[in-house]
Amino acid sequence: MCSTRRRIFRRNDTGGMKRTHSLRDRIVAATKDLIWERGFENMSPRDVMDRSGAGQGSLYHHFRSKQALAVAALDEMKAEEMATVDTIFDPAVPPLERIGRYLTRERRMLRGCRLARIANEGAIENEDLRAPVAAYLDHITGLIGASLAEAQARGEIVPDIDARQVGATLMAIVEGGFVLARAHWDEARMREVLAGAMLFVERLRPAPPAGQEIGPRARAL
Repeated sequence: MCSTRRRIFRRNDTGGMKRTHSLRDRIVAATKDLIWERGFENMSPRDVMDRSGAGQGSLYHHFRSKQALAVAALDEMKAEEMATVDTIFDPAVPPLERIGRYLTRERRMLRGCRLARIANEGAIENEDLRAPVAAYLDHITGLIGASLAEAQARGEIVPDIDARQVGATLMAIVEGGFVLARAHWDEARMREVLAGAMLFVERLRPAPPAGQEIGPRARAL
């Protein structure tokens, strides 16, 4: 009889853990959506409860504060976005093509950058909130810089540039494009910026030998 009770308890306990875990996931998923839609400061615990269907007791059972909840959400967002970017920067793809794929990827321009949007809020001064945002941006900067360094080694771009600095510049161009699109509420502003970034990368290629004609597609990324 005691053995049977233990088995029943384990089954019930396991089921309870699954339900609790599912509720935590819903809370975090709601927070991720709200941070991107409204930002950290304009998001309230009540918004999270309404979006996730969680009660106040459940919310604070999993997260001691709004900040702790946001950190968990930002950490997941960072992992998701890094995985997406890692796919774009597939090492099997030629280095300049990787950069072109990143610059031309589909974006929700008026929403802003999914993580870096909160950089415009006072909350970014908090180290715990800032860490996943900074790590994400550094990750992309590193991928762009590494791709440029590989292109240099292959003789595809000029040798007299600092690949890391140019990678940081291209990252700043993209993030600035989000700002312009939102400031003017016009996606065309960011498309213009991204077209300029593509042209900037194109101009990194070595000049062709004198007298050699370059076709319109020969220098495509």
